[in-house]
Amino acid sequence: MDYHKIITDFLKLQDAYQFTRRNLMTKERFRDIASADVERALDLDGTFLNEPLIEHVGHLPIVASYFHQFLEHKDEVNLGRVLTMLSIHDIGETVLGDIFTYTKTVVEEQEEVAVALTLLPEYLQEIFLEYEALDSFDAKYAKSVDALAGFLPTLDMPRIIIKRFIKRGACVDVIVCKKRPVMEWDSTMLQVFNMSMDQAYRAERGEVLLFPAVDYDMK
Repeated sequence: MDYHKIITDFLKLQDAYQFTRRNLMTKERFRDIASADVERALDLDGTFLNEPLIEHVGHLPIVASYFHQFLEHKDEVNLGRVLTMLSIHDIGETVLGDIFTYTKTVVEEQEEVAVALTLLPEYLQEIFLEYEALDSFDAKYAKSVDALAGFLPTLDMPRIIIKRFIKRGACVDVIVCKKRPVMEWDSTMLQVFNMSMDQAYRAERGEVLLFPAVDYDMK
């Protein structure tokens, strides 16, 4: 076995995860810059604000591990398999880069799957395709966690996040239309999603928020 090649290939993959940037981000990436200049938080091209892919993938196990205990279908979900799915589901982005989910075409989605299969070892291809096809409770949970994580920051900094989504052409109605079906397999995931979207709608309409916003959220 060529361990030198194994390690070399891993380092290439690790670098690709670290240096591939995404347009969505966790609130920690906003905090310092938004506290100093909240308007800069709306800069969609600001490299500092765009999280590395590895941050996104690193955030997902926290979300998945926490909400698993509350699932209606907890006993049908193998958390270990879910975490494996979440660690590889965006591997195509290491080659193609991030494409905004609300404007991604079917052709682009197919290309991302095809690239992922060229990167993944054979023993991981089956579980990757299971995730893509939503063929199990594990896949459905993994998919809903990935979808949920992208707008969990709307819970405590909703005004900034919603304004960024709107600048890219995705109002709350668009988010609900695209992501709600992914949540409908489990009552807990659906309820968490609905409350997140309730917060987002309130921010979009200038209404009283369901959850308090952080101090540096846009007023």
